[in-house]
Amino acid sequence: MRRLRQTTMGEQKNKRWWDDGLYFSCLGCGKCCGGEPGFIWLDLKEAQKIAEFLGIEAPFFLATYTHKKLGRISIKEKENGDCQFLAGGKCEIYPVRPLQCRLYPFWPSILSSPRNWSWEGRRCPGIGQGPVLSRQNYRSYAG
Repeated sequence: MRRLRQTTMGEQKNKRWWDDGLYFSCLGCGKCCGGEPGFIWLDLKEAQKIAEFLGIEAPFFLATYTHKKLGRISIKEKENGDCQFLAGGKCEIYPVRPLQCRLYPFWPSILSSPRNWSWEGRRCPGIGQGPVLSRQNYRSYAG
């Protein structure tokens, strides 16, 4: 018979509500890519990868598709708040999308409480779907 290990008070105190995992599967709906203004942060390395993917020079990509906000690089958005690389509900740069995009919905602001996770689920139909992704899997998910 397998014996369950008891957790210590310190382990319980340091445990986050989502440590046991969360149900999530990207359904490719594109709802996370627009609908409201915000920032789509990227660094120079990511800008270079996107430029190569698009078949253009990095300086041209930066001048045409990004702008500086709060001292950082952000992809420009359409007037309606959509990412300019969202077309027909799909990301045109999906294989080389920035880390911020790859980590969604596992952002600290969304993971800050079960309520925030549930609230984000109103926008993202993949929240609550698919397999349980454990805390260890979040990083590999962004891969």
